[in-house]
Amino acid sequence: MKKMFYLVTAGILLLNISCKDDTIINPPQNNKDYFPAKVGSKFTYNLVVDTNYSLSGVRISDVTNTSTISGTEYFVQVDSVIIERTLSLDTTYFRKSNSGVFYYTDTTGLGDLIPDSLRNVLRIDIESRLLFFPLQLNQTWPVYQIDITVGGVPVFSPLKTSARVLEALQLTLVRRDTQYTIDVYKIEYKLEVQLDPQGSVERFFAYGYVAENIGFVKWEGEAFVLSLIRGGRIDLSSASGYVTEELRNYFIP
Repeated sequence: MKKMFYLVTAGILLLNISCKDDTIINPPQNNKDYFPAKVGSKFTYNLVVDTNYSLSGVRISDVTNTSTISGTEYFVQVDSVIIERTLSLDTTYFRKSNSGVFYYTDTTGLGDLIPDSLRNVLRIDIESRLLFFPLQLNQTWPVYQIDITVGGVPVFSPLKTSARVLEALQLTLVRRDTQYTIDVYKIEYKLEVQLDPQGSVERFFAYGYVAENIGFVKWEGEAFVLSLIRGGRIDLSSASGYVTEELRNYFIP
């Protein structure tokens, strides 16, 4: 997997960047809101991480304010993860439009790992598209991608992530010690890694369950896939694991 991450970091300093909003022309509209998070919102998830053994904890996401990055305004999301009495903090940035939800990809501090030979041939997205609006069954969309280019034209994608709405179902959760059932869409996020155009493709998966007027009520999947699609930093030293998160409480002003 280290080779994969070297390819990811190789595009950090490139300015040849694609904007996912530009690929959607006159997106259809409806009044359903599957990501109502705003400043003052708070979401608390029960968290289980399985690596060689299982660890339990909690993730608390607070939307604290807004910030402007390269001329684009984002909401600021602060995640507090508590596992085995150890607290870690992370800050991510997301924005919403009539075509979806986008997370800014933070690759700060990884520039020293870029091979000089790759700087002029890679193109990397600076955002991941978490959601595509309006949501509907079998809807697919590109989430995040790195391209190798020749003369500025993409010819090969060593890393690409896509999403698909798999099904509509009812999910039973617990909030404040009370069970409740909610209608959700289950979304599959597929990360494909192919380091050689003639080589095999490795695939990794994560799944999100999203409810109207709440947002994501459950997550499960490979930790590094979840990190990539939710705007987390790329950490070459961290081991992956399988993560399960279930919403146990939320507040949206």
